[in-house]
Amino acid sequence: MYRVVQVLNNNIAIVKKNHEQAIAMGKGLVFQKKKGDLLSEDAIQNLFVLKSEESKQNFSFLLKDVPLDFITTAYEIIENAIHNYQYSVQEYIYVTLTDHIYWNYKKLMKGEYQNSLLPDISKQYPKEYQIAKDGLRIIKERLDIAFPEDELKNISIHFINAQGKTPEPVTTPADAYEEQQRVMQIIEEALRKRNIVRTEKTQNFYDRLMIHLRYMLERTEEERVDEFAEKMEEDLKKDYPDAYSVAEEMYRIIVENTGLKLHAGEKVYFTIHIQRLL
Repeated sequence: MYRVVQVLNNNIAIVKKNHEQAIAMGKGLVFQKKKGDLLSEDAIQNLFVLKSEESKQNFSFLLKDVPLDFITTAYEIIENAIHNYQYSVQEYIYVTLTDHIYWNYKKLMKGEYQNSLLPDISKQYPKEYQIAKDGLRIIKERLDIAFPEDELKNISIHFINAQGKTPEPVTTPADAYEEQQRVMQIIEEALRKRNIVRTEKTQNFYDRLMIHLRYMLERTEEERVDEFAEKMEEDLKKDYPDAYSVAEEMYRIIVENTGLKLHAGEKVYFTIHIQRLL
C-alpha cells in the first residue's frame, strides 16, 4: 500500500512507501482522497520514483494541471528510449518533455504552433531522431494528435540535452544548495536586467529553462566535445545575436561561479529558449 503525500489532481498524487516517494498515476486514482489516505498498488497504472526533492517540486509545480494522458504518453516515450535504445537520461526530462508536449498541443489547437529554430539534426543525432519518430507515433496512437514533422527536432533536442545517467539519490549539503541558489539568483538578475522575466505568457519556457539550469548545476560529468553543436552554435549566433548574447552571459556566469565545464550544446539550448522568451 502507498500513502498519499500530496494530491496533484484527481489522477495524480505524490505517494510514499518505505520512505521512498513517487508519482502515482491512474484514472480517478485520488478522487476524493486526501493526504494520509492509502492507495492499493493495483489501482496505480504508472509509478515514477522521485530521486530528489527537486523532482518533487518540479512535478508538483509543472504537472498538476496537465491531463493524465499527456503525462503517461511522455512517460511511455521516455521509457521507450531507455529500454529499446538503451538511452540513459537525466530525471528532469520527465517534467520538461511532458510540459513541452502539452504546451505545443495547446499552441497547435489555437493555430499558434511555431516551427523550431533548429536546423535538421537527423544525420548528426540518428538515435535521438529515431526516438523522436517513435515519440510522434506514440503521441498519435495515445492522444490522436498529429504534430508537424518539424516537431522531430524539438523532441530530439530534449533527449540530447537530458542525456546522461540520473544521479543516485543524495542529500545536497546545505552549503552546496546555498551556492546553487546564489548562482541561480545571479542568472535571474542578469535576465531581469535584459527584461526577461517570468510572466503568464512566458512561464512555460521560463520554468523549463530554470529546471534545466538547476539540474545542470548538480551535474559532475566531464565536458563533451560535439562538433555539430559547435557548428549549430555559430549558426544561432549569426541568426539570433540578441538571444545568443544573453546565452553567452548565462554561460559565463555559470563557469565563473561554479567551475563547471560546459559544452557547446548548453549555449545552443540557452539561445533557443532565450529567443522564445524574447
